Amino acid sequence: MYWRDGWPTLADGSVYDGKRLLELVRNGERPFSAAWDVNLLIREIEQELNTQVADIPLGFQLELSNRPSAVARLARGDVNWPNFDGFSVDFQISEIKFEAEVYKLMETQPAIKASKLLYHRAPKQHEGPRTTTPQDIQGRRLMVFERAQGGSGGVWRRLSSAHQLDVVAQAAVIRAALFHFQLPPGFAEKWLRERLFEQKPKSFDFPVASTREFCVALFTSKIEATIRNIGDIIGWEDDGNVVGPKAAAAKKSLLRLIPYMLPQEEGSNSEIYRLVLEHGDFGIHNMTIDDEGSSPEITSVFDWETGCIVPALLSDTLMCTLVDLGIDGQGRPAVTRVDRNSDQEVAHQQKALTERYHKVLFEQAPDYQKAVQAGIYARHLWFALRDWRGDDPEEYFRRLGAWADETMRKRNAVVRSEEDK
Repeated sequence: MYWRDGWPTLADGSVYDGKRLLELVRNGERPFSAAWDVNLLIREIEQELNTQVADIPLGFQLELSNRPSAVARLARGDVNWPNFDGFSVDFQISEIKFEAEVYKLMETQPAIKASKLLYHRAPKQHEGPRTTTPQDIQGRRLMVFERAQGGSGGVWRRLSSAHQLDVVAQAAVIRAALFHFQLPPGFAEKWLRERLFEQKPKSFDFPVASTREFCVALFTSKIEATIRNIGDIIGWEDDGNVVGPKAAAAKKSLLRLIPYMLPQEEGSNSEIYRLVLEHGDFGIHNMTIDDEGSSPEITSVFDWETGCIVPALLSDTLMCTLVDLGIDGQGRPAVTRVDRNSDQEVAHQQKALTERYHKVLFEQAPDYQKAVQAGIYARHLWFALRDWRGDDPEEYFRRLGAWADETMRKRNAVVRSEEDK
């Protein structure tokens, strides 16, 4: 089954290195010819941006005749290919609409440094049987951005330790600005359920709002959608797993815990339920970094396609470098995905990076730190639901249910102790 193109090769069979694409095309050598025609991409961009493509020196970086350089992002999968087995066209349309709306919102938020979107379109699936390789590229989603100065992940590896600390501090300022961004009316109502991770409820029978009541309903509906009734499918249908007695018992424990793990809305606590926009894959691989001057500078943040909307106390501080800079179960800076081959010096640098990143982040957004601390238990449950990949649901949810029972026991012990005082 086809879901995306393989890596392109040249006429001599060598792997294409991504360089001199326009030159190759004009000389009749087309690295992508087995899947699609580069000339179609060039003509579409020239028509939509009213320009001429003068060069494509690396990847899909476009030098244009009458405007700043651009970069194109064309999907590797075409919904019109025979036996296409990737994400459905409806899913892809929804995803690109969301991402385009986010870029539009970010135009007024220079501190977040989102890339500037110049043109986009969703894939179009042609009617009728798909029996031959498509002669157009309409089945591939396309986005074109103004190119920011600098490079992406490769720049990080050549930065000194001090400059890496500078970059994560800049990233923290950007992350704080995103946390403080006030979503416009209607945006969360339109997209929050749509952007939830699987398994998700088919609809909400309650209003989307920045309240504890909504957060309780959100958790309840998410657990109900994940663990239904004994014998029902759990996870992905292709896996063939069903809800068993352990998962069913865990469901009861998790539902019982929800109202006890979410703080009451008292005073400034209402801010911890404010709905916030998440990037979803925040890290150096989705940033451009200019290191040509005396100190490196983050010049853009791109690839918002995994973005979502959550109450503030569920917001994930995570930043990806070569490891993941996150927080532990107590809300303290940690390296949450470790390179086990790292030596002591590298491990020390990784620890310094997460401490610097979170120090600046919480200085810029002290309300973020408060939300994290208030949501310790809620975050554990939310991320456990998010990170499950369908494996051994009985054992996975048995352990999660045991955690919920132990958390309830600890909470009741604290309440009794306070009452005795």
